[in-house]
Amino acid sequence: MGQSKMVKKQSPKLPVDKIHSNAQRGTATQATASGTTQDSLKLSQVEQKMMSLANTAKGVSSDQDNPYIALKYFRSGFECFSQWEKDELKVFSSFLSDMHARTWQQVLATSGKGANKTGLAYTPYEEFHVRGGAAEHLSKVRTQIGEDITFFELRLNSKIRVHGFRAKAIFFLVLLDREHRVFKQ
Repeated sequence: MGQSKMVKKQSPKLPVDKIHSNAQRGTATQATASGTTQDSLKLSQVEQKMMSLANTAKGVSSDQDNPYIALKYFRSGFECFSQWEKDELKVFSSFLSDMHARTWQQVLATSGKGANKTGLAYTPYEEFHVRGGAAEHLSKVRTQIGEDITFFELRLNSKIRVHGFRAKAIFFLVLLDREHRVFKQ
């Protein structure tokens, strides 16, 4: 009986030009039909729909899109849902439904001063207007994202607020504020 030899399979090696070709196709730079290059990110229709980018792709303002909430930059070190009471969590759930039922145009229309604020009371602000701990968290997020973001507050009820920023249809929730303590009194 012959001994079976253990043959170690090696990965097929790609020629250098094939590696470079594959690397170029994998970057965000794509060749257009005219042969020029442009920086673009190609998303499938499903991805565009999931991220509410259909209007943006058509050159239409995302103000017509329904907002959705992302927690990518959420700062639980300031306040966490674990500190909220059951009725406060219900208010937050209602907020999620309310946001999805509106367009960004409708959210922005709730802005105003004093008695002119309605519903969500969209209120943009600068970090220097907020109290110590909140300002530190917002500043760290700004460092991650960039200087051109605008933080704003949304009202969930007479006491509870949330803070974050917007990118297209996405509301990036950064801070919870169940006792409306972020702003200086």
